[in-house]
Amino acid sequence: MHPTPTLLDRATVPLATLLDEPSLEAKLVSPSPDALNADPRLAARIRSTPVASSIVIELEDPGLYMLPGDLLLVTGLAFSGNAEHDQAYVDRLLAAGVPALVFGLEPVHAEIPPTLLAACQAADFPLIVLPPPIYFAAVTSTLNRALETERTRALEHMNTLARHLTEAVLQHRPAQRLVERLATDRGSWAALRIGDELYLGGQTPAGANFVDLFADFDERLRRPRGSRSGASAVFTAITVAGVDYEVAAHEAAPRSSRGRNADGTAILAVGRSPRLTRIDLTALQLAANLVGLLLQLPAAQSMAVDQLIMQLLMERHGSQIIGAERERFARLVGNSLGGGAKTAHAVIAIRNPRLPAGQDPVPAGETVASDTNWLRNLLHTPFVEHRSKQLRAFVGSPPTPGEFQHAEQLGWLLAVSKPRAFLELPTAMQEAEEFARAALHIGGHVDGNAEPNSTSWPLAAAADPAVARVAAAQWLAPLLAANKAEQRTALTSWLRQHGSWDRSARDLGLHRNTVRRLVAESQQLLGRDLDDPLERAKILLALTALDTELAPGATPGASSDR
Repeated sequence: MHPTPTLLDRATVPLATLLDEPSLEAKLVSPSPDALNADPRLAARIRSTPVASSIVIELEDPGLYMLPGDLLLVTGLAFSGNAEHDQAYVDRLLAAGVPALVFGLEPVHAEIPPTLLAACQAADFPLIVLPPPIYFAAVTSTLNRALETERTRALEHMNTLARHLTEAVLQHRPAQRLVERLATDRGSWAALRIGDELYLGGQTPAGANFVDLFADFDERLRRPRGSRSGASAVFTAITVAGVDYEVAAHEAAPRSSRGRNADGTAILAVGRSPRLTRIDLTALQLAANLVGLLLQLPAAQSMAVDQLIMQLLMERHGSQIIGAERERFARLVGNSLGGGAKTAHAVIAIRNPRLPAGQDPVPAGETVASDTNWLRNLLHTPFVEHRSKQLRAFVGSPPTPGEFQHAEQLGWLLAVSKPRAFLELPTAMQEAEEFARAALHIGGHVDGNAEPNSTSWPLAAAADPAVARVAAAQWLAPLLAANKAEQRTALTSWLRQHGSWDRSARDLGLHRNTVRRLVAESQQLLGRDLDDPLERAKILLALTALDTELAPGATPGASSDR
């Protein structure tokens, strides 16, 4: 036998869809107008009653042939004014999950039988009256159009939500972002409990007792279920500050450990007022599966393995690996990085301290251990660790422009070293550390492998020699090519000689006009105004940071005898 579909398995629209359609001229007579005016919650519940289809059945017990959510349309052939009969009829409709009764006046009855009206009002059961000109076909047509529109809207909404949930898992603080994405609709909220940590998103009801709520979910989800296997949802209803919520919860366990008492199991819940939708339950299941991926390994074990591997890679310098072990080590690292990698880059990710207030969900500059999942997925590497306020990684190839852009959009700055042999990974990480310090000064990415931005070398960097070297290399990049050594040397001498062409020519052993030509070429390459004393000072400071042969105390002047 096939299981009976539940209301949440079907597309539905609220009863208000029919009540608000002017062409139907439908009138709600139960609950009574006085009851609806006195109780706004009752009025909201009636209007939001979900309807999945319509059916005409003039039998004593139509519920035998109906599914939950089927709207019943009758002309009243079964009614003869017997109060006991009508009360039993309404009770059977309630038991069958019929959302409402639509009564068409004429040709059988000129008005609603008083006994039926009284039975419906006593139970607050929705009773809708259609005037004589309206055919049931009009109700069915209106309902079918609304249901088709809802199915299309639900599919589009679910596709968008699925994409947003998946993106959330790959971002900074994935658990928090997941619950925020899960509950973006008005009146909805989400809560995720992982161990002792609770993450909340959406319009969570103030005053809700989440400790007791999750204790109840935990007990019900862990009850033995005979031969049934796999995680399932449990449901409850709560009232907080006079607002009714339907709540569903789903277990979220690591894929590698689906046992009832598995460590690392989490519980994800969604709530909505006044009731949940089919999309809510579909999204809940998808989100629970994504949480299971986050919990693939127990958090402590995963962090320990990451820390251990990175520690071995950075502390075991190439000089300590001898003989055939060197080749084996390189092969293992290359296989782990994939793509036939022969060298590696060190990458350091830091939070951008210049993010606008409120854009980052954690204190400025801070990182958390779960951020390693985001960086691992962005860079496609197994070698990632969280240390202090940094994320550190090794990759086989530097990030692409798109990956740099994605990191920037999420509030991260990346510092990437130049390629190094696998036996020189500690050196690569030291270089990335210097680049990271420069990235904080510059407020942007520092990629040791790309054409750098030549517009952002700050005078403040001169206070830190390591930062100054990296920042100056970014700023002077057009002059650092091997075929530009002559221009770089001429510019350095000219700046040290306070802009004197004659002294520079004697210092270089060149003709005065040659010096002019080389300096002009340098100016064009850098795109700087050498008539500006401040620009000359900045260029000389940058050159000094890169060239140890320059006298560290040299100070450019503002005069010139050109």
